[in-house]
Amino acid sequence: MEQALQKLQEQQREQASDHQDGAIQNLVEAKDRLEETLRQLREEERGLLLTALEARFRKMLAMQQLVYHRTVELSAVPDADRSASHRERARKLSFDENAIGLEADKALALLREEGSSVAFPQAVEDLRQDIDTVTRRLERTEVGALTQSIEQDIIEALEEILDALEKELQKLEESQQQPQEAQQPQDGEPPLVDILSELKMLRTLQVRINRRTKRLGKLIEGPRATDPELIRQLQELAERQARVHQATYDLVTGRNR
Repeated sequence: MEQALQKLQEQQREQASDHQDGAIQNLVEAKDRLEETLRQLREEERGLLLTALEARFRKMLAMQQLVYHRTVELSAVPDADRSASHRERARKLSFDENAIGLEADKALALLREEGSSVAFPQAVEDLRQDIDTVTRRLERTEVGALTQSIEQDIIEALEEILDALEKELQKLEESQQQPQEAQQPQDGEPPLVDILSELKMLRTLQVRINRRTKRLGKLIEGPRATDPELIRQLQELAERQARVHQATYDLVTGRNR
């Protein structure tokens, strides 16, 4: 009798252990499913943000290209032949340029809210400064070579940002097409863009600073040495240089993460 009772108790303990092991396994599987769902949601959110940014920058590019072409058209008219109509057209272009700046503000707000990127908010801030400069110059009907060169810089910057965003979207799409087992595990939230894209953008910003500095250096010689607009642009370039140094430090040390 005692042996039968002991055997029954052992069977009950084994069954309880089996049930416990099964419950633990179910919890592990549920945790894995939850983590996979969260990963998919993060990827979807990242894809939506990249797509929204791409659409906004593409819109800005089309707007800026139109302003640039119309600026070139206005500059072809000699100063002596310009009428009130030409000045009004320049002011209209200034208004259009300011509208591009408002789009840049919206893009910058999205990037800052997301928070993982260092170089791209910096690129948009520089872009915003250039847009402000062009807005002021067009308001004064200054449609010559300097204004046009800054507009070209804006176009180039937008094209570079778009190229980087398109590459990130392509990488994301390729990652989503891989089977779950082949995907690289990630710690925490994935960044909006990878560190290589960040470094490339910072290098591009540095090249643009160097090029603009040389261009302004030639203009500020002689009688234009005290031109307030040129001095202001040089001061902005110095500020950009400091921000690039800080952004590079933050990226290398991981302070943005």
